[in-house]
Amino acid sequence: MTKQFLPFQFLSFSGIALHDIRERLGPNEKKLIIALRDRGGRIEEVAAAAGMDQATAMRSSMVLAELGLAVIREKTVHTAELTEEGRRYAEAGLPERRVLRQIAREGEMGLASAAEACGLDEREKQVAAVWLRKRGWAEFLRMGEETRITITEEGRSFLSKELPEEKIMEEMMGGQVQCEEGDERIAVLRELERRGLVELREKTVREIRLTEDGLKLLQEGLELSEEITELTHEVLVSGRWREAGLRRYDVGIPGAPCYPAKRHPQQEVIDELREILVGLGFMEIEGRSVESEFWNFDALFQAQDHPAREIHDSLSLSVPRRAKLPRALLRRVAMAHERGVDGSTGWGYRFNPEISARAVLCSQTTAATIRYLAQHPDPPAKVFCIHRVYRHEKIDYKHLAEFYQAEGIVMDRGLSFRDMLGYLKLILEALGFERMRFRPGMFPFTEPSVEADVYHPEMREWIEILGAGMFRPEVTRPLGVRHPVLAWGIGLTRLIAIRLGLDDIRKLFSGDLSWIRGEKGG
Repeated sequence: MTKQFLPFQFLSFSGIALHDIRERLGPNEKKLIIALRDRGGRIEEVAAAAGMDQATAMRSSMVLAELGLAVIREKTVHTAELTEEGRRYAEAGLPERRVLRQIAREGEMGLASAAEACGLDEREKQVAAVWLRKRGWAEFLRMGEETRITITEEGRSFLSKELPEEKIMEEMMGGQVQCEEGDERIAVLRELERRGLVELREKTVREIRLTEDGLKLLQEGLELSEEITELTHEVLVSGRWREAGLRRYDVGIPGAPCYPAKRHPQQEVIDELREILVGLGFMEIEGRSVESEFWNFDALFQAQDHPAREIHDSLSLSVPRRAKLPRALLRRVAMAHERGVDGSTGWGYRFNPEISARAVLCSQTTAATIRYLAQHPDPPAKVFCIHRVYRHEKIDYKHLAEFYQAEGIVMDRGLSFRDMLGYLKLILEALGFERMRFRPGMFPFTEPSVEADVYHPEMREWIEILGAGMFRPEVTRPLGVRHPVLAWGIGLTRLIAIRLGLDDIRKLFSGDLSWIRGEKGG
């Protein structure tokens, strides 16, 4: 039996005899105290010095902290690393900086010419324009088909200055950068993360150091002796249990972390919304990932040659290329587009059934509710659909090409715009929003239309959360519907980000296990 023996004495710490404290210390706690003799620091470093794994060191640290022999301090460390795009900008310069230098040399220039001279592609040109305007470095003047830019006095003053973003990006060229909570660089890193130039990860680290009582105990002497922590068959048969002491167990000491299966945080919010809507009397219907342009646009009275379709920037498919359409309904919808219904004039163009048959990825869940109305034209109807939709979006911290939408309709005799506002208020209150406001909106397939904002107390600003309206007769008449239809749609991914406190919705699809494990869930 190996022992390390130091002279034994009696002392008293906070009324507890040193002998009693020693009795509660096992070999691991003693090893940890000895390892802390010349160092204090992160648990993993102390564990390595004591020759034990991190989980064991953490449990022993908790024992020492409970006895007043050590102090454990938690802190958040932010680790930042350049993305591929960020590394390009760190080497060549931020797009806005490169264009700023160009217009400082050449004077007033066309934006396209300045971007080309700097070697920027189309996306980088747009990035440069956004940030030049946002920073106030340049003025933009539209002249015919060309946008011309000229440097401002503020922009000229920044020519010789290095931005905090540029400074920290240069630092990251040498590797990762770490910041602790309270470091002013964290705000800069978060801005770079929103621009997609930096990957920012958070980690909670624990540091331990001995208290004065722990140092006194160490000075007075510790004895390392064998203790049995598990009664095995071999220990019982050999009789070792008679010679060695038995380890005392404290059921209050945390064990190694356990991560059981759970629902994704995003799914938690979706399920919550589903439960709310079912509780309000709505019935759920299924949506589709692949739709025809007919159901996605035409049935919603969105003209085949109208700019309103550009709102969605739909994604077309090569397989399947075409979809089957209900011929009778197609004719009625075509007539609504060409001539109108109930006194309206329609769009006044020649409707093309070939365009209607083209297959696309569904860009709005309204297609599902329109399908339902076509099959159930008689009142009452009160349904909703939650599904993923797809759009040709530039991906950033608040836009995705694939995201969730929630859509609902109510159809019955005598419904009015006032009823619709009442439904919206009920839904938003059930979602936990206390302050809301309604303002006029414009959608191609509803009239009148409204948009709803909710107040975010932490961000201290109003956020658009849903759009709604009453379906136009050009939408409902071809379907055979003769009664008012209230329709609403929620940008569900944005709602989820608000509920989970995210400032970057890309995190919802990142697969970051440390974040998923940290979120509450069932």
